Amino acid sequence: MSFKDVMGHERPINLLQRAIAQEKVVNSYLFLGSEGIGKRLVALQFAKALNCLDGENKPDGCDRCLSCKKIDHRLHPDVSLIEPEGQTLKVDQVREMQRALAYRPYEGRRRVFILTAADRMAPNMSNTLLKTLEEPPLHTLIILLANNPRWILPTILSRCRSIRFNPLPAHLVSDWLTKEKGLEEKEAHLLASLSEGSPGKALEIKEEIAGIPRKKLLRGWMGAKSLSIEEQEGWIEYLPSQRENLHLILEMAKTLLRDLVVVKTLKDGSGLIHSDLTEEMEEIAGGWDLSSLLRRMEILHQTSQAIKGNANTRLSLEAMMISWAEG
Repeated sequence: MSFKDVMGHERPINLLQRAIAQEKVVNSYLFLGSEGIGKRLVALQFAKALNCLDGENKPDGCDRCLSCKKIDHRLHPDVSLIEPEGQTLKVDQVREMQRALAYRPYEGRRRVFILTAADRMAPNMSNTLLKTLEEPPLHTLIILLANNPRWILPTILSRCRSIRFNPLPAHLVSDWLTKEKGLEEKEAHLLASLSEGSPGKALEIKEEIAGIPRKKLLRGWMGAKSLSIEEQEGWIEYLPSQRENLHLILEMAKTLLRDLVVVKTLKDGSGLIHSDLTEEMEEIAGGWDLSSLLRRMEILHQTSQAIKGNANTRLSLEAMMISWAEG
């Protein structure tokens, strides 16, 4: 695989290729974007392009030379992928990288160090890394991968060229799931809709999605005209307390409501995410007016965002159910 084979991310790739072509590659980059979106893949292709032995393919890797093949198999002595040991990167991992930085490249033109989860570092580790970024050795490239720049020291941000990776369109994720992972079209479409533009997340939630009772959510909650106090309490107790799982179910609920809106406005089941529930959708949508469905979509969106932003889950659900019961 090379840059030309990467799905999406045209702007980041164009920036990197232009830097190679113009010989303006800096020593430190920060790739920002959601987990599983493709930052690590692009970082590895960048390392390949910089060290490719076939000059005719610049600024991209040829996938044929010994250097490209070694990087593909994580065997190149000048390209290191540093991943967390447990939940976070450890100080010892950065110190080991610093010792390696003292040496010139063994085989390639540049030594490349890719640090994943750079936003999950202890403060003392950040200070250790900062010293390296302030005086980077020649022939060395450090690429930090992070989801959230708020958890990175401003002094580190200022010493890196930041490149933003945006979520991929759902249709690209869906196509990738069917062509590369062999999923059925309906399942791929559903996972892509819930992946927030991240192929990695789509695969991660595959098993969780299979266990969510979509029909129960649709008939007992999404399609219910009103909810008694007992029913509200029942749903609050039924929904998972773990934040990530709860967020996923709320996102699933949003897709169910979205399909009800589609059925209500288009009068058919074309383009539904949950096409296997078309009959139930048509039955429920007939008893709703569009403004009420849209209002409930807004309630769900606000609740999902609040929980994603670390709001109290119990209080958020209670507030949501009160608004929901108002119809």
